[in-house]
Amino acid sequence: MKQQEFLREAMSQLNMDRASFAQRLGCAKRALDKWLLPHDSNDFREMGEPIWNLIREIIAHENLKQEHEKLEKKVAKIS
Repeated sequence: MKQQEFLREAMSQLNMDRASFAQRLGCAKRALDKWLLPHDSNDFREMGEPIWNLIREIIAHENLKQEHEKLEKKVAKIS
């Protein structure tokens, strides 16, 4: 998957705009903007592997959190 597609999909999954996503990653919005540029742009920058991994972990964490919330609701209905 291309870097831009990965980032856009992650922002969509997390329901975050660029500013909030950059803040969550702990980077400047300008860095995120450069990662989102087309590969052939002069300002394009490759993300390092640690950023790819961080984003994957954030998504996994949010997915687990949502599953936990669903289970809590089921338990509350049973109780």
